[in-house]
Amino acid sequence: MNRAGQHHAPKARHTLFALFRPDALRDDDNTEFLDMLNRSQRTIFQICLHYTDRSPDAIRDLYQEIACNLWESWPNFRGDSSTDTWVRRVSLNVAVTEIRRHAKQPRFVPLEDWMYDTISEEIDKAPPDYFRLISALEPDERALLYLRLEHLSIRDIAETLSTTEAAVKQRLYRLRQHIDKLKQQYNYNEE
Repeated sequence: MNRAGQHHAPKARHTLFALFRPDALRDDDNTEFLDMLNRSQRTIFQICLHYTDRSPDAIRDLYQEIACNLWESWPNFRGDSSTDTWVRRVSLNVAVTEIRRHAKQPRFVPLEDWMYDTISEEIDKAPPDYFRLISALEPDERALLYLRLEHLSIRDIAETLSTTEAAVKQRLYRLRQHIDKLKQQYNYNEE
């Protein structure tokens, strides 16, 4: 069902590829999806940085997998949560699934040149050894850390992860303990 309440059949995955061609037809639903994807690029890039080795190819592959999954899920988005929450939920689920599968199937969604600059800027802004610490975390811990670093409330994190606020608080406490242990192990200095 699209946002206008009209039912339509899910589009095939290959339809996504057509959307990124300059000559693609742009009906209202396609335009709405592309607008949402454009607004969500920073969120998706941040998740990609947390779930890859930060190489441009790995980021591109995960970004494309997330974009494909968002496209496939778009007809089923009912608006029960905000679009941002939905994008985070789908993106994190895809990232965790990809890590667990350890198999990347390339799909072509071209990244613009400025996106590579954005990747470099985000990596440069991170404290030294930050990504080494993140790499040592479990996928669900990375998701929790990402959401907290995005300054989401406990309630929003719980909604994104489909869990309770009490569970989020407990997981944040355990995550903090794990990060403190990793900092000691790696002699991490936040300067």
